[in-house]
Amino acid sequence: MARILFVEDEVEVLETVKKFFSRQGFDVYGARTSADALEIAERFPPDVAVLDVMLQEGPEGPDGMDGFDICKALRANKFRGPVIFVTARTSEQDKLLGFELGADDYVTKPFSLKELHARVQAALRRAGGARSVYKFGPVEVDLDNYVIRHSGFEERLSNREQELLRFLIEHSGQVLPRELLLTSIWQYNPNVTTRTVDTHILNVRKKLGDDAQNPRFIETMHGVGYRFIAEEG
Repeated sequence: MARILFVEDEVEVLETVKKFFSRQGFDVYGARTSADALEIAERFPPDVAVLDVMLQEGPEGPDGMDGFDICKALRANKFRGPVIFVTARTSEQDKLLGFELGADDYVTKPFSLKELHARVQAALRRAGGARSVYKFGPVEVDLDNYVIRHSGFEERLSNREQELLRFLIEHSGQVLPRELLLTSIWQYNPNVTTRTVDTHILNVRKKLGDDAQNPRFIETMHGVGYRFIAEEG
């Protein structure tokens, strides 16, 4: 489970993001001030930090730190994980400053939760070596190219199938409720139902050459959801 530190002084935004990322399976820590952010980072080192640039003055007094200062402090304390800045500032100068300080990405307000989630996932993949190809016995999954290869054949994945399979693989061994998959892949689209999840699972199984009655890859957890069970090799 990836740990994320989200620093934002607007309570409503902070709570919304915390709830959303918790539903995605993240271990989420939120902070409204620089002092809280640095204390949390020391006690619970994050895998990724998402920092609002324009923080209002907190209890640290008139010399309150903004997101850029927090980034400097994190890097000085040997934090090497991805840093993503979130801000209403859009000038090229601000963005260049952020990247010079060691930021990995820059998200402009207002942002969608889906966009932020995608940016966080991409940053974590890059930090982990941009992993995209997996081998499970005779099956090779190439997520960047939306392809499954086995038995001398290639099966093409749709965008949703690729997102679903990536999520299953990245949470291998974990029981994933249908509601979590709906939140993560379809963002609670009101036109999407749990049958949509089941249909996409069926399609992915076929392309993996999997058997629902005797699964090698995707196990059905009856009444709950699914679990990816294959080990690489």
